[in-house]
Amino acid sequence: MSNASTAITELSELIKRKRPPGISFPDFLASLFEVCANQIGTNPSESEAKKIVLARGILARKELELAEGGSLSAEELANALGRTRQGIDYLRREGLIVAWRTTQGKWRYPAWQLTAQGGLLPGVRECLKALSTHSEWEPIIFFLSPRESLHGKRPLDLLRAGHLEQAIAAAERHGGHGAY
Repeated sequence: MSNASTAITELSELIKRKRPPGISFPDFLASLFEVCANQIGTNPSESEAKKIVLARGILARKELELAEGGSLSAEELANALGRTRQGIDYLRREGLIVAWRTTQGKWRYPAWQLTAQGGLLPGVRECLKALSTHSEWEPIIFFLSPRESLHGKRPLDLLRAGHLEQAIAAAERHGGHGAY
């Protein structure tokens, strides 16, 4: 792990321990970022500007990681789906489930891709195939981002409502870099 990754992980853990009770981790990070940005002022140096961009990226990633119920380990997902850990690894490698790798090299799986009964949300696999991306974060951003072409709804909202065809069509447009 790089020094920057180690520092980010350590800072994240420190912030989690020191945040005031009753405020969510993403909200606390956003407040902390705002205070830091205000301290820098309106004309940051190139070095300060890079730090701002990095901080925004960290905050955005953390928000995605914690969205809609957070994430599960491979073992937790295997239990939820009634599969083995190796079966989960296979689904991930084949691009049939959403996953990202942590700075520690562990795979995490968004909880939002499961139904309340514990199965894989219908349409996730089809959307992932239509997206045809090798990025870990693009599918997460796709599912969680409101789209103008969907009247402000997110593809995840459509899947939950049973509108698979609309969500898959949005994934096809996104995969082809068409209108969002």
